[in-house]
Amino acid sequence: MIHFFKFLFVFTLIIGTAYVYTGVRIANGLMLSGLSLYGFWILIAILILMIPISYFFSHFSPKELTQTIFSYFAFTGFGFFSILFSLVLFKDIADFAFGLLGVGAVDFFQFFASGFGFSNLQDANFIHVSITIATVGIAFLLTFYGFYQSHQKLKTIKVRIPIKNLHPDLIGFKIVQISDVHVGPTIKLKFLERVVHRINHLNPDVIVITGDLVDGPAHKYKQHIAPLKDLKSKMGSFYITGNHEYYSGVIAWIKEVERLGVSVLLNGNQVLKVNGATITIAGVTDLHAGSIMASHATDPFLAMKGGEASDYKILLAHQPNSIYQAREAGFDLQLSGHTHGGQYFPGNLFIYLAQRFVAGLHKYKNMMLYVSRGTGYWGPPLRIGAPSEITFLELVSA
Repeated sequence: MIHFFKFLFVFTLIIGTAYVYTGVRIANGLMLSGLSLYGFWILIAILILMIPISYFFSHFSPKELTQTIFSYFAFTGFGFFSILFSLVLFKDIADFAFGLLGVGAVDFFQFFASGFGFSNLQDANFIHVSITIATVGIAFLLTFYGFYQSHQKLKTIKVRIPIKNLHPDLIGFKIVQISDVHVGPTIKLKFLERVVHRINHLNPDVIVITGDLVDGPAHKYKQHIAPLKDLKSKMGSFYITGNHEYYSGVIAWIKEVERLGVSVLLNGNQVLKVNGATITIAGVTDLHAGSIMASHATDPFLAMKGGEASDYKILLAHQPNSIYQAREAGFDLQLSGHTHGGQYFPGNLFIYLAQRFVAGLHKYKNMMLYVSRGTGYWGPPLRIGAPSEITFLELVSA
């Protein structure tokens, strides 16, 4: 619980700073004053406070419907404001760049507008207000689009993993991966039922869940992962922990997942026999789990133990950056999530500053890595430029 409140405090501080910066720029751009300015800042304060209140509700509110509605409102507002913050920041950077060139942004806009016959736009104040309104309008449109994408556009991505000298009995071996579902305040039973239905129609050999399945305490949300008991595959379903499990009471969640018949791999493995071949399915705890629970420190070498002689060795690791140790441990393929592919603008641009492997299939030295964009979403119910996915992976001979 201490980790939860520390996370909540830091997160609120960061978004509060961004909200205040955005509010100052929008208020100046709209030239607000008097009562309208006071009302505007009251609204900003409410939007800032809604995020920690929503998290508090997600953990402690006894009324689930109230919590769900409040969370949708709070996180959609957060998504809108994060997009607006980015647009405002880009606009300010452009203003600064024009200033270095000795050209004011208003002068540039007047010149641009005159090319389309709007030569009467000479009022600088009118232009400032118009640009601000347009910025807010674009943020609204992107928010609506992202909301639609996150709820209606769950894709099944088919990926062929080319492997040299693949054992003939492993050709065509099928793995279905889901990741970062984030069952919690706004993702619940019906969403996971739809995911499980789609998975079962793919007739996989194994199913893997690569972390961040949940986003809240087990006593509040355990009934929403019940569809996992209906997963159907030839050789089993496997689950590893992501960072959000450690914010949500990881031990309780591990027990719930195991109760539903899904194998939990905590720095361990299972060796599967596929006719005359063997394949190791191993899993590690989240890359930074050891900083929260020392006994859960990630260990790919321990995860490999007993599976070294298999014809093909797969590691489930929530964070793509586990690949460096995974290669040293001797794995052939790593399946990860965590990044969400950036999830929505501008995250899908800035994510490359923090992650070398963001989404899709990668080759790292003699290893392959697939990074899922995630099946659900975290926080804002938005997806822009990084669609949700169920991943259908097939081993093929190179």
